Amino acid sequence: MPDERTVLMGDDATNGGLFMFVADRARDLSAGTLYVAKWLQKTSANGGSADIRWIRLGHATSDEIEALADSLTAADILDVQTSDPGDPSYTKIPFSGHDNWVKFVPGKEKAAAFLETHRFAAYMGGSMGFTKMEGTTVNARDKIAYSAISYVQTAMTNGSGGIAIQGPQAGMVYAWTL
Repeated sequence: MPDERTVLMGDDATNGGLFMFVADRARDLSAGTLYVAKWLQKTSANGGSADIRWIRLGHATSDEIEALADSLTAADILDVQTSDPGDPSYTKIPFSGHDNWVKFVPGKEKAAAFLETHRFAAYMGGSMGFTKMEGTTVNARDKIAYSAISYVQTAMTNGSGGIAIQGPQAGMVYAWTL
């Protein structure tokens, strides 16, 4: 982005999200804050329209994340169940086209935000309902970002990830006013 600190990104996934990373310093992505978008739906027809609210997932440095990645396994960060454990301490989230029930280890929020980003983003209330988000670009002059969705699938139409649109089962482009 023009500030040379902000990165907008999505991912080519089922139950993917729209993410934003804001670096502490321009041209240096080694430290910063990660956010996920919350889709606040206005209409469901023709691809839907929505407002976006950003949810802060955490702040870290590359060195911190590298140390966490070298010292932890997924089981040190969270417990994941693929069927309802019947335990209210678990939270149901959408993940890769299926339901997961997750419980995060207290004190491991930074590791969760940066090493289990999709599950943590859903747990924190991010809208993880995008499918096949192929890329995001920015028109700096007009202050609009564009995200290309190559194929609208179930996760974008059934509401499981916080998005429920009635639109074509084809591609679309979303314009995000910055």
